[in-house]
Amino acid sequence: MNRSEYMAALRRALSVLPEEERANALRYYEEYFDDAGPENEEKVISDLGTPEKVAAQILADYREVAAVPQPDGTAPQPKKRRWHGINPWLLLVLVLLAIPVGLPLVGVLIGLIATLFGVLLSIVLVVLAFVVVVPLCLLAAGVVLCGISFVLWGMPASAVTTLGCGLALFALGILVSLLMIKLCTLFLPPLFRGLVALIRWPFDKIRGRTRKNGGEAK
Repeated sequence: MNRSEYMAALRRALSVLPEEERANALRYYEEYFDDAGPENEEKVISDLGTPEKVAAQILADYREVAAVPQPDGTAPQPKKRRWHGINPWLLLVLVLLAIPVGLPLVGVLIGLIATLFGVLLSIVLVVLAFVVVVPLCLLAAGVVLCGISFVLWGMPASAVTTLGCGLALFALGILVSLLMIKLCTLFLPPLFRGLVALIRWPFDKIRGRTRKNGGEAK
């Protein structure tokens, strides 16, 4: 069999392909022969195998992306869905066996998360109480001392001293309030974001694993 006979046989074997696809496939093997040269035709034919074998491989590749009629004219058979990975029945048995062990572990995990959440929430509440209580105490002390100073005007030295202390405490309360507000704007948002991310982490891991396992079933 020479090149012309080989290509003619391949053209007949690919007759079920659309014209454009058949032309592309034939062009590829024509160029393959051209690159090898006339002196290597026999070697190329030997390496490629029979035209029927080459055509069967081309048709099999094409059926991966399009429905192509079978050589006998019958309709293509749909591919059966295969389960890649662990057998579903074995997975069910493993799940049933893991329930007695998994439930306590889930309880422990939930308890740890709840404990951590409680500790972090307590820290946040203490910080917020400190942020609110300290400035309010300073402001209240300053107002009280300023009020007492008016009562002590019979003793000018004591009145002035008390008024000065009251104004100083009031000013300190304002400064501490501004400082606390600044610290809250800097540290509380990242703290809350970290707390939310920590709580969501196990659920995101479970969700990601579920999607991954679901994507393996084809």
